[in-house]
Amino acid sequence: MRNLMIIFCICFLSACGNTQLDFEKSKWKETVDGFYMFRESMANDLIENHLEKGMTYKELTDLIGEPENFSNLKENTIGYILMEDYGWDIDPVESKTLMIELTADSLVQDFNINHWKK
Repeated sequence: MRNLMIIFCICFLSACGNTQLDFEKSKWKETVDGFYMFRESMANDLIENHLEKGMTYKELTDLIGEPENFSNLKENTIGYILMEDYGWDIDPVESKTLMIELTADSLVQDFNINHWKK
């Protein structure tokens, strides 16, 4: 009985967590109450299989849409919110953003995920 309980707990805990999804343009843009429901789960596939250094800004926005406007980003950098968690407050306690650096000619130079937690 004890072994069965241990196996059940392991299976339950392994089912918890962030499921990775394949990138889908329509789901990337989907929001519920202003929150993107699938972006965080699709980010790895997007980075590994769809984003390419050297893409034009138009190719990028055709793929994943216009970036969110952030006033605190360095020059030639754009961002796409993957997830925000507000906890029980009006101020965010955690955020993940896909950051994309562009060259002066508006070509994708680099990209990464910026994650911060309070």
